[in-house]
Formats: sequence, structure tokens, C-alpha cells
Amino acid sequence: MSNNFAKKKMVDIAQSAPKLAQKKEEQTTIKDDFKKLDKNIGEKRDKEIEQFEKREEDQFKKEAEIEKRKRFSLKTYILSGLFLILLGVIIYSVIEFLPKAKIKITVKKIEWNYIDSAIADKNIAQPILSETGKKQVPAEVFSIRKNFNFSFAATGKKQVEKKAGGKIIIYNAYSSTPQPLIVGTRFLSPNGKIFKLTERIIVPGAQIIEGKIVSSNIEAKVEADQPGPQYNIEPVSRFLIPGFQGTSKYQGFYAESKEPMKGGFIGEMAYPTDEDIKKSKANAEKDFKDYADSYLSLQMPSEFKFISGSRQFNILKEEVNVNTDEKGNFTIFMDGESSAIGFQETDLISLIEKVAQVNLGENFKIKNYQLEYGVGRSDFKKDQISFAVDFKGIFEEPININDFKQKVLGKSEQDLKTLISSFSNIQKTTVSFWPFWVGKVPNNLKRVVIEAE
Repeated sequence: MSNNFAKKKMVDIAQSAPKLAQKKEEQTTIKDDFKKLDKNIGEKRDKEIEQFEKREEDQFKKEAEIEKRKRFSLKTYILSGLFLILLGVIIYSVIEFLPKAKIKITVKKIEWNYIDSAIADKNIAQPILSETGKKQVPAEVFSIRKNFNFSFAATGKKQVEKKAGGKIIIYNAYSSTPQPLIVGTRFLSPNGKIFKLTERIIVPGAQIIEGKIVSSNIEAKVEADQPGPQYNIEPVSRFLIPGFQGTSKYQGFYAESKEPMKGGFIGEMAYPTDEDIKKSKANAEKDFKDYADSYLSLQMPSEFKFISGSRQFNILKEEVNVNTDEKGNFTIFMDGESSAIGFQETDLISLIEKVAQVNLGENFKIKNYQLEYGVGRSDFKKDQISFAVDFKGIFEEPININDFKQKVLGKSEQDLKTLISSFSNIQKTTVSFWPFWVGKVPNNLKRVVIEAE
């Protein structure tokens, strides 16, 4: 049985082997077909991808070209605009600044000196050059008056007795009748000190208002009856007049002092010797002159010229008080006047220029100069000062620049030389054109520069 089974199985296997081979062959064919299909699909897909990429690349190139053209157009517009602006600037510069001509003229100069005298006079109003050759310019007189008290130490010593003194106010409360009081009339203080009038006075009469007496008063100087410091008393509210004692006037006339009595002294005191007074006067006069002159200088206008010898100082009043104070000093009072005569130098220069024009020609003007003065001789009674003048100057005949500029417009270099040679007062001329190709003077005044020296 088993042999039969095996035999049968082997037969079955043998019978199925071709079928298996056929089946494998069929499977292989199917796989090949799938491979072919996959390949075809892949090739088609690759071709489609390649076509897509090519289209994308073409589109990108197209867009890049368009962008490039846009950028090129904007840059072209910008460069074109800048070029037009630059061209406009160049054209404007050419029109505004080109061409140009610069002409430098050196005018002939003449040296002329003048040594003579002149007079500054307050009584004239303008410079005068007379036919006789007298030269005068206007002047002004400036003056100032001042007074001052100077104090100096006294070196002398002496034994002295001095009476105190001061001022009192005398009242009339007695009647409307004026009351004369003689020199030496005595006034008694409450502490028994006697002071006497130093000059005669008349006390005015009192006023009667609505039946009542309203006192009148007068101020007077008094001195102590005796020398000595005991009379240096404080202000007194009521002095009586001993001479009226026993009469009705004794209570009707009285006096008061509002300031202390001073100066009472007995002993050695400083006093100014003759040498003190002489030396102090000299110092006071010098200091006073310097003070007055300095004060006057501050008042004088800066445009005026004041030469040596143009000032004057006068002492109008001088008083020496030999009485010394508690420090041993005496005083000198001075009243004085400082004066000066001045003139404006421009007036003198104008006058000298007129003198020069008589010799050189009326068109000549002063270019520069040096001027020195001699010591002046003042006459304050005539309000004038005369002085020597030493003048050294350079003169030239000036060119009318505007007229010359009008004449050179449009001239060629040769015509310009001919024109310049016709001016006798031109010593040298330098002409320059710009730019280099320009050969004549422009017709535009703004493009022509004239310099004269």
C-alpha cells in the first residue's frame, strides 16, 4: 500500500512540474511587464518633471529679464536726471561765471613834502588857504573850572592860646522893632560861660499875629570870652544877654546854639612855617593842575587833536588857612580853570591837500602820509593856536573805476592796451582772462574785476 501511495505521489508531482514551470514563466512575464510599465511611467514622469523644470527655468529667466530691464530703466532714468542736472550746472556756470577778465591797475604816485606853519582859530568855520599863503583851520576851546581843599602837615611848633567859637541863633520875642547888637555883645550860657559877638548885627523885629508876638531870629558868629578848652561846650538851648539884665528886654532877647563850641586851646600847637606854606602851595598847584587837566581830558571829544602847548591852567583863587586842626594839619583852598584849544586833524589834512594840488594838479589826492607837529603857541585871548607842521605824503591821481570799467567792455587785448596807454596816470597794468581761450573783455559788468592800487 505504501508503495502504491509513493508511486502515486511521485506521479502527481511529475505531472504538476510542467504546470509549475508554466506558472513561474507566467509570473516572470508579469513581473517584466510591470517593470516595463514602471519604466515607462518613470520615464514619462521624469520627462514631465524635466519639462516642468524647463518651463520654471524659462519663466524665472523671463521674470529676471523683466526685473533687469526695470532696474536698468530706473538706473537709466536716474543717471539721465543727474546728467541733466550736471549739464544745467555746467551751463549755468558757463553763463554766470565765464568768461571773466581781471584788470589790475597801478596808479602813478608822487612823493610831496610840506614843512610850514598853520593856525587853529575858533573864529573861523572852515579851512582857509589865503592868497598870502596863510593857512587856518577851525578850532574849539574846551575849559572846566574846579575848586579843591588841600591839607598839609604843619612842622612848626609854638605856644598858643585860642578861644573857642561857633554860631548862635538870636531871637527877638520882645517887639516888632529891630534891635541892633554891637561887636562884643555878651551871651551867657547856663554854666556861666560868656561868648561875644564877632560882628555887628541887627536882630529883625518880631511879628505881631492876632495880637500875639511871633519871634524873629538871625544867625551870628561868637567866640569865647577867654581862651582855653573849658569853653569847648556842647549845644546850649538858651543864652541870655547880660547887657539887658534889669530891663524888660532881658527875657525878650535870647539865643541858642545847635552845634558845639570848638577850638578853645592853651598850650603848644603845630603851625605852618613859611617854608611849609611855600612847599605846600607848589604841591597843591601841581596836584590841582593834574586833577583839572585829567578831568578836562575826559570831557574832550576824541575826534579833536590837542598838541603840545595847547593847554592852559590858571589859579583863580588861593587861600591859606594857617589854623591847624587837632592832627596838626593846615589847609589850602584853590579855585582854578583848565583850558585847551583843539582842532580836527581831518581839516588840516584837507588844507594840506589843497596846497599840494596847487603844485601837483587839482586831481591829485593823498594816498598815505606821515604828520608831525611842533610845540604850539596858544593865545587864549584870541582863542587860537599856531604850530609848525612837518608833512610827508604820497599823492596819486585816482582812476574812476566805474568809468574805466565801462570803457573796457568788449575790448580785445590789443584794444585794451591802446586804451590803457591813453591814461597818463596809469603806471602799470596787468590783464588776465579766464578761461584761457577768452581773448577779450566780457560785455557783462559783473564779469569784469578792476583793482587799483
